[in-house]
Amino acid sequence: MNLKNKPLSFWRRLAKAQIHEHIDCSLRPYSMLDMWSKVGFETSKLTFPAEIVALWQGQGKENLSAEKRGAFIAHSRRKAAQLYSDWVSSYAKESLNNYLAAIGFHVLPLMHDMDNLTRIVRERIEDAVKDGHIAIELRFAPQLHTGPTGSENSLDDVMKATIAGLKGSPIPVKLIVCALRHENGEVADKLADLAIKYHRYVGKFDLAASETTFPGVLQWWIPAARKVKAAGLDLTIHLWETNEPTDEDILELDAIGIKNVGHGVRGLRQGGRVIEVCLTSNVVTGQYATYADHPVDSHYRSGVRVTLNTDGTLFTQTTLSLEYQRVADTFGWTAADFLAVNIIAVEASSFSASVKRKLIAQFKRSYKAL
Repeated sequence: MNLKNKPLSFWRRLAKAQIHEHIDCSLRPYSMLDMWSKVGFETSKLTFPAEIVALWQGQGKENLSAEKRGAFIAHSRRKAAQLYSDWVSSYAKESLNNYLAAIGFHVLPLMHDMDNLTRIVRERIEDAVKDGHIAIELRFAPQLHTGPTGSENSLDDVMKATIAGLKGSPIPVKLIVCALRHENGEVADKLADLAIKYHRYVGKFDLAASETTFPGVLQWWIPAARKVKAAGLDLTIHLWETNEPTDEDILELDAIGIKNVGHGVRGLRQGGRVIEVCLTSNVVTGQYATYADHPVDSHYRSGVRVTLNTDGTLFTQTTLSLEYQRVADTFGWTAADFLAVNIIAVEASSFSASVKRKLIAQFKRSYKAL
């Protein structure tokens, strides 16, 4: 079935699974403004555009009746959220420093509040369901949410707040705990213990952050990874997003038994590993000039185990439905292709065997009906 030029509504209805999305890159712009309004826009170290603040606050037309002013403010805030989405994504795309500043100064301060963290997770699941997800893995670095000084909230506080956001989810959800490349073995070990402690909700352990600055499979992360794997959890690692695979990478991945690679698009040495492709993220960050230049299709056609993911929805202004639409329009993928990558995603996920069987059966029914 030719799926080119299908409307976005078609893609939103299509069942899909995702295994690579960062919670702290997937907030609702409207909710961010709502949260910032409660602590004060002026307290942010990254200045909010005055127009956005004015719109959110509903400045002007103070003489309207209460009913009309309420409608005016509601409309004004929706407009503010769209302008903020455009502004923060544009700002973040300008440079790596801007990208990090947007996270550090606009996102993370909100996620130091545990009620906010619960809300953010809950809303992300709600949005994923509306976008057609029938299963999702969400990753995050709990150590980033312990507060401005790192001691306001314990790691247990962070996990409990995050898990509270999962409660009542209509779809299967697993968390992925991330160590960060600029950290160290002591932090990784604490995170490994945390992942194991909350294994009912955590399915994988990851190594994320700048591959350019801290390349390869970092030696200090390996003992923590082995500990997690020995406890029955799965592993994934951000790799080959910006750097080509090396012999050492391959040896380390084989030795540890890592079968999933976050991004993983560089080079031709993926082997039988699953790569967690984030198409728009790679284009936005300048890894590829256009969608047509991206190797997702060539990898898939050559037999690499490809999955499709967003990486995050905030700075890229994308959804998984948009990713599907772009792949179909750019590379001519069919329903059979999307079914195949969804089955790969389920097989590569950390859900139980019984959940995987149910999801695969659901996918086959859904795509057969196309």
